[in-house]
Amino acid sequence: MGWGDEIMVTGIAKRLNANAEKQAVVIDRRGDQRWHEMWANNPRIMRHSWDRKSVAHIVLNGPGVRPYIAQKTAGRWVWKDFSCPVGEIYFSAEEKAYADKIDYPFVVIEPNCKPKASPNKDWGRARWQLLADLLTKQKLNVLQLCEPGVHVLRNVTPIYTPSFRTACAVLAKSSGAVLPEGGLHHAAAAVGVRAVVIYGGYISPRQTGYDIHANLFTGGEPCGMRVHCDHCKKAMDEIEPELVLNKFMEGIWNA
Repeated sequence: MGWGDEIMVTGIAKRLNANAEKQAVVIDRRGDQRWHEMWANNPRIMRHSWDRKSVAHIVLNGPGVRPYIAQKTAGRWVWKDFSCPVGEIYFSAEEKAYADKIDYPFVVIEPNCKPKASPNKDWGRARWQLLADLLTKQKLNVLQLCEPGVHVLRNVTPIYTPSFRTACAVLAKSSGAVLPEGGLHHAAAAVGVRAVVIYGGYISPRQTGYDIHANLFTGGEPCGMRVHCDHCKKAMDEIEPELVLNKFMEGIWNA
């Protein structure tokens, strides 16, 4: 769990606290107040100490109490359906200035999952590369948001951002994206960027999906396996790069 979870928190806070007359407080499963840098500058979420009379809502959300997780076992997550509210990101002037350096139209592609993610979220390097080749043949400027040490695709422009938030600021300027289910797909929804999101069979849009996106889920029932899973491999194998290209060109680029 990571950045995407904390963006989801901002969506919950917005849904509960639309007018931000008072700030919401986020607490963990022990009842202690939480704070995360993804919430920086957010007027709906309180950072300083509080008492119950001073807050609009108390939001229970953190490791062990995520609203789309029913149970954790030794090898898998057990999901529960959840209406995922669109989050918010309040960028700093520095983050916006970094993104403003890119002054031409572009689309974003993200082939990498975070290091500790389930292997069942990985669409496969060869498919991502073929998709990058297909997108560039459409005369699109394809950017990959990178941190040091990640695999960079051929035929893309790598953009090395100093933080995840800065990467989100760059994403906000894009004309569309193709992303794995994860932090950047939550960020894309938060900043209003349409995207094709590759789910496969590990988790489904019934847990973490947004209507603004074209969600490619092919797994029947999401299994949540954190170790290699033949069901998830089959689901990913059904998502061909040409299908993703068509979804992007028809539903995102030309929408």
